Amino acid sequence: MTTPKAGKPVSIDDVATAAGVSTATVSRILNAPKLVAPATATRVMRVIKRLGYRPNRFAQGLMTRRSRVLGIVLPDMHGEFYSELLRGANARARRSSYHLLVTADGAADHGPDPIATAPFGLIDGLALMLTEPNEHLWKEARQSGLPMVVLDADLDAEGVDSVLIDNTSGAGEAIAHLLSSVPASRCYFVGGPRDNFDTGQRAATFTRALRGARHRPRPDQTAYGTYSPQWGRTWGAGMLERAGTGVIGVMAADDEIALGVLDALLAAGRSVPDDARIVGFNDSRLASLLRPALSSVRVPLAEVGAAAVEALINRIQHPESPVVRKTMPTQLMVRESSRGERPGPPDAPPRGIRRRSGSGSS
Repeated sequence: MTTPKAGKPVSIDDVATAAGVSTATVSRILNAPKLVAPATATRVMRVIKRLGYRPNRFAQGLMTRRSRVLGIVLPDMHGEFYSELLRGANARARRSSYHLLVTADGAADHGPDPIATAPFGLIDGLALMLTEPNEHLWKEARQSGLPMVVLDADLDAEGVDSVLIDNTSGAGEAIAHLLSSVPASRCYFVGGPRDNFDTGQRAATFTRALRGARHRPRPDQTAYGTYSPQWGRTWGAGMLERAGTGVIGVMAADDEIALGVLDALLAAGRSVPDDARIVGFNDSRLASLLRPALSSVRVPLAEVGAAAVEALINRIQHPESPVVRKTMPTQLMVRESSRGERPGPPDAPPRGIRRRSGSGSS
């Protein structure tokens, strides 16, 4: 057997020469091993392993029209939300011998369109996360003709699978928990952008819960901004000027907003949970690191990513299969930031709750 020269990348020709077969046979073993005699396939695979040959995915894709590469387009890639989602997606892809090509929507930084510039020759399918309406991006994705799965949005499109977060159940648990110790008139929702799908669903659930508690929601009880601690601090500082005395309940659309609200309250000398009960969303690692520890609705982000990849692989392998719309469950995790007593009559401060005095008792 001959071996390739040191320092030179191993080619498919090197494998064929070392194994005593044609390059076409090596290619069939890599792409359609059932077409080759088992003994020959075993011998060639041993040579591939010994030489350390790595197939050219682009060349394979041209021959088989399958690159085993999946594209994922996200609104952003900053923060734990996206890193956890990608961790689950990558693990699921690797289990099926697929690879991920990840990019972010360039709208926020005025970058190029991620769909129009995508290397479609290397992608077998596309996972698209839409957190806000984006007709241009959706149109470009549909025109690509690729198998597709959409995350976080149920667009009810023919042949397109969806993986969703159960915002209604999670937000329902969060506001029910707050209403168990805070009057409905003293509860607030602090959301991200108004047209964000998650914020919209969580805000709608919050409003329904207040009405269910026989309270007509006021405009000031629902606020929209950005998913950031800065927005939470801004809202918290403004709320302190108008909320007056008595305990309040705050349902934040994510943990970063909740962190900002908590900062504003503590900076103003307010006690949590004595003066304010706060619940976040996503249950990031931040929630358990804060003091007091933050109550939050757990979203199984890694499982969301894995479910999206699983649906996409199924769509690639079974293009005529029924459309799947999978909703991932959420769960409220109660910690120190929201524990309190049951409320008194509507529009009255809860029993036994008062501003912390010098003795620290309540």
